Amino acid sequence: MAINLISDKKVWDQVVDNSPGGLLYHKWDFLKLIEKHSGFKLLSYGIYKGEELICVMPLFFKRIKGVKCLFSPPPQSGVPYLGFVMNATYHTLKQDKKESYINLVAEEVDREIKRISPNYFSASLIPGFVDVRPFKLLNFGINVEYTYMLDLHRPLDDIWKDFTGLCRQNIRKGQGLNCKLKKSKDVSMLTEFLRERYLEHGMNYLVNPGYLEELLKTFPCNMGLYYLHHDDRIIGASLNHEYNDWYLGWIGLTKARDKKYRYVIDAMLWSFIKQAKLQGYTKFEISGANRPNLCRFRTKFNPRLELCMQLYKKDFIGKLAEKIYLKYVKAA
Repeated sequence: MAINLISDKKVWDQVVDNSPGGLLYHKWDFLKLIEKHSGFKLLSYGIYKGEELICVMPLFFKRIKGVKCLFSPPPQSGVPYLGFVMNATYHTLKQDKKESYINLVAEEVDREIKRISPNYFSASLIPGFVDVRPFKLLNFGINVEYTYMLDLHRPLDDIWKDFTGLCRQNIRKGQGLNCKLKKSKDVSMLTEFLRERYLEHGMNYLVNPGYLEELLKTFPCNMGLYYLHHDDRIIGASLNHEYNDWYLGWIGLTKARDKKYRYVIDAMLWSFIKQAKLQGYTKFEISGANRPNLCRFRTKFNPRLELCMQLYKKDFIGKLAEKIYLKYVKAA
């Protein structure tokens, strides 16, 4: 078979580290922490073309009240997307070779899913990986979602000039308060901010603080927790993904509770953009493109819109379980 479970952390991480599509979420230790805190079983698949490991794909399995679920990523992990990572070679190939690689990946993933026979399968792929045609031909469902991306190859002055006039004005107003951005390892205020924000929308924030603490300890160089201080007050927070050319405000950037600080998040985001540029990152992701209430704020920074593909398969039981989850659990 061309698909096998991988148990060697070094082999796995080598693919992730060397691939332009590898994110911190794909790293072995990150996946193991998701497994520990989610209650799902990690299935760490490698797909081979002859002797070449061309792809790694983490899947998470759990039987929930009799329903067999297979996810990448699992719900309540806080991870926006995961799915497979093609190796570094794939990204250098001509189109005909690329298609032979992805065709093989789709065939092997489909074969393994049929063997496991889940009632519900879902995999959210990384932004920018859009060739899901082989999966569509194998009767996978396809959903299209979106995110925003800034190209940091450009000079910082050009990036600044591309912002709307209102955005630049708001950043200056936010900077006028002389707030200080400080790095921290304490997730308590971040989770408190997020709980309050979710409650405003009638939702519960379900990500475990212990999970975030372990991630910070495990990846001190690739995850940054930042608090925005004004005198003795903490008025903003963000937990950032800083890995493999890709900078992302992963969790946070919460709305300021006091109108006095309405523009500090604009200034905070600009600080992160400058920091990412100075540290050599070439991509800065601004998530939230799927939520109309957030788009107005995000688009002021003039990012490009990028596609995120979701693969799914579900039988009658899976469809019913999804309806119950959306109606009673996710909205709770």
